[in-house]
Amino acid sequence: MGRNVIARQDGDDYQANFFWIKACGLNIAHTRTSKVSWEIDSTFGFDDVMVSYDPAIMESGSEVTNEYYQVKFHVDHAKGFTCQAFIDPEFIGAKNESLLQRLYKIFKTDPENFASSRYYIINTWGVDHSDKSIGDLLSNTGGIRTQVLFKGGENSQYGKVRKLWKDHLGISSDEELKKMLQPLRIKHSYDDEQRLKETLNYHLSIAGLKPIPADQRSSKYGDLIQKLHKEGKNTFTKKDLLEICEREELLHKTEAVANDCFIIGVRSFQKGAENIQLEVHKLLCLLHHFSGRFILEEYSWDDQIAPQLKALSEEIISAKRPILIHLDTHLSIALYIGYCLDVKYGGLDITIVQKTFNGKVLWKPLSEKINEHSLPIWQYEESERTNQGVDLALSLSVTHDVRSNVEDYVNTRLSSVGKYIHATILPKANYSSIKDASHIVAAVQDLISYFRKGRKLGQPVGKIHLFIAAPNAFAFFLGQYLRPLGSVILYEYDFDNNRDGSYHQVINIP
Repeated sequence: MGRNVIARQDGDDYQANFFWIKACGLNIAHTRTSKVSWEIDSTFGFDDVMVSYDPAIMESGSEVTNEYYQVKFHVDHAKGFTCQAFIDPEFIGAKNESLLQRLYKIFKTDPENFASSRYYIINTWGVDHSDKSIGDLLSNTGGIRTQVLFKGGENSQYGKVRKLWKDHLGISSDEELKKMLQPLRIKHSYDDEQRLKETLNYHLSIAGLKPIPADQRSSKYGDLIQKLHKEGKNTFTKKDLLEICEREELLHKTEAVANDCFIIGVRSFQKGAENIQLEVHKLLCLLHHFSGRFILEEYSWDDQIAPQLKALSEEIISAKRPILIHLDTHLSIALYIGYCLDVKYGGLDITIVQKTFNGKVLWKPLSEKINEHSLPIWQYEESERTNQGVDLALSLSVTHDVRSNVEDYVNTRLSSVGKYIHATILPKANYSSIKDASHIVAAVQDLISYFRKGRKLGQPVGKIHLFIAAPNAFAFFLGQYLRPLGSVILYEYDFDNNRDGSYHQVINIP
């Protein structure tokens, strides 16, 4: 079979899986999804999937009634998004019209509906960082950062981009360009085939539909939407969806999992959480506070981020019902939310949605299983420094060994540290070292016990400099038990090498 045919089939399967993720929202009441369409005719260039909401949902402070998606799967990473790509028809596989030209045509046809809609490009290609402008222009939500694009004169870095785009569209007004760009969302570096299937299975499960078995090559869902389309059926309500799925024996005869819990989402990373607002009852979106792993200069942890996390935690405590939390966040945020939901608040029934190599799993500690984990859980190593520092550095290797990097950082940057403790999960640190939430809590309790036994009466108590390589769920449950450690400073590693490829202090607790 020719490579082009295989690529086209892969693209069709990818688009079908994306459609079903959106269709699941029809049976999850809090998403407010009222209608989902496949291959529509009204918005050429953004016509693969359409989602309608009733009542309108909130996105970036505005009411949104419709979302339009163009879904593009690639078998390679031969290209990446640049400012030039927005005006290049070939980049989107077209001959005559570029991405911006298609968007502009929709804008001019119905400006009122355009303003209350969102237009998404779902694309597995990433960003071409050889373009020095594109990285700053795209926000963490995928939108164009108009405060950046419209900064400076025509001969400035971004003035040249504005002129390039306006000349391409044949317009002269900055205001018209801004109105056209505001609903656009570029979701680059989107999930690969396997990750999208894992995401689909999670959505199917909470929507009360049958997941796709891991040992099954083909999906009945993909074949079903193709056949329905051939029959002239491409728009579906909840009633339509349930009738079709019941007829095709795709319904679980139990209520959707989502109906039993108060579902919370916290997002500070975009990838893998692009549409988390459709899965939750309550979303705290912190994307605009961050650039990659770092807080933007115009924002503050103490004044702007921490208060929002505290308020969310208070809402969780007062909910008085089981809680399901999506943590698509920096490690620091997961730790701090756990800290705000200290175990002293007895009776909290919290489950964490944890991403693993086998897809999303639900992690909830069970008291009867915590003590089943035999000791030792950690291998502890201690070293004293020659100075008289009263601070302590504590590093935790769960997913991978960070000892060498942390030692280098402590020796060169932290003169106040007099003692260093490194804990490695047993039998060894790797991405499958943690079995479940009960395993995490057993490990955290052992860690806290070890730490408290090591403190001598009358010994000066300094700060704890904390370095963690672990899943977000681990950081959350550690946060719940963190108070006995006293004053803690958390560091995160610059994996993307956006600054210096080292550790950086992120937050102080309390």
